[in-house]
Amino acid sequence: MGKVYTNTKIFHFANRLEQLKLGGIPAPIHIRLKPTNRCNHHCSYCCYRNPDLYLSERLREEDRIPWAKMQELINDFAAMGVKAVTFSGGGEPLCYPHIADTIRGLTAAGIKIATLTNGSLLSGEVAELLAHNAVWCRVSMDAADAETYGAIRRVPVTEFDRVCDNLRTFAAIPGRTCVLGINFIVTRENHTDIFTFLRKARQLGADNVKLSGAVVSTKPKRNAAYHASIHAEARTQIDRAIRELSTPDFTIIDKLYEPEDEEGIYEKDFHWCPMIYFMTVIAADQQVYFCHDKAYTENGLLGSLKDTDFKTFWYDPATRVRIKNLDPGTDCCHHCADILKNNMLLDYFESDPDHLEFV
Repeated sequence: MGKVYTNTKIFHFANRLEQLKLGGIPAPIHIRLKPTNRCNHHCSYCCYRNPDLYLSERLREEDRIPWAKMQELINDFAAMGVKAVTFSGGGEPLCYPHIADTIRGLTAAGIKIATLTNGSLLSGEVAELLAHNAVWCRVSMDAADAETYGAIRRVPVTEFDRVCDNLRTFAAIPGRTCVLGINFIVTRENHTDIFTFLRKARQLGADNVKLSGAVVSTKPKRNAAYHASIHAEARTQIDRAIRELSTPDFTIIDKLYEPEDEEGIYEKDFHWCPMIYFMTVIAADQQVYFCHDKAYTENGLLGSLKDTDFKTFWYDPATRVRIKNLDPGTDCCHHCADILKNNMLLDYFESDPDHLEFV
C-alpha cells in the first residue's frame, strides 16, 4: 500500500488543475457530506458543540438532508464527475436513516466512499455495506478504558465495550476491503493512556490509528498552552508505540503538532484558497460551506441548496464570485486542515511559465 496521508494527492488530477489555471470552474473531486446533525455521543472536545469554538453558529441538532435531496445530490455528483464522498459530522453520519441507501446509490454511481463515525452503530447491514464498498472507515475513539471513554464522551460506560465489539466484528468481516482506521484525539484526560490504547487498537484489528491534538480554541496561543503541559508525555508514548507496536498490518499515523507550531496552522499569508474548488462541504442544513473548518459558520457559508440542485449551484457565476471573494488572510483566522495543500497549490499556480523547464 502507498501513502494514505499525503498532501500531494491533488496533483494526480492534472486536468482539473489545468482547468482552474485557465480560469474555469472544475467540479469538486471530494465532497465532505454531513447527512445529519443528530449525534448519540456528546464528546467534550466536539468542535460542533463547543461554545468556545465557532463551528456551532448555524448547527441545529434536528437538521438532516431529506432523502429526495440526497437522491438529487447523488445524481449531480455522478453527472459532474465527483470522485469521492466522505460522510462526516455535524452529527454521527450512521444515525442518518437513509445511510444504507445512500451508500448503495453512491457506489452504484462509481463514486468512492468513506466515513468518519463514533463506531456505536457500525454493525449489521451498514457495517457489511461499508466493509465491502467503502475505501476506509475511521472510528473516533479517545480512551483505553470504559470509565475515561464514558467521561470524555458523556455516554454510559457500557458504550466502550459496544464500540470495541463493533470494531472487532468489523475487522473480521469475510472479504473486507475497507481499511479500518481509528482517530484518537489527544486530550488532558487521555494523554497518559496513549500506548495502552494503541496496543488495544491493534488487538481489536484496526489497520491504523491516527493521533492528533484536540482543538480547544480559535486562538493558537490558547490551543498551544493547552497542549504544552501534556505534549512531552504524549510524544514519549507515541514514539514508544511506533517502535514497539508498528507492523506491516498496523500503522500509527502521528499528526500531533508541536505546541510551538500551532500558529502556523492558523495564520495565512495568502489571499485565495485553491482547495475550495476541489473539496467542498454539503451539510445537514442543505447549505454548502467553503470547507470543513468553516462548516456551520456564517462566514463559511457558500450558499443554499434548498431551492436548487448542486450542479446548477456550483456552476452559477454567483458561486464563482463568492469563492473568489474569500480572502483566507482576513476571513480564515482559525485552524486550517488544508493549509499545507494550499501552500503547495499556490506554489504550483504561481510558478513562472518561462522557467518551468529548469526543474
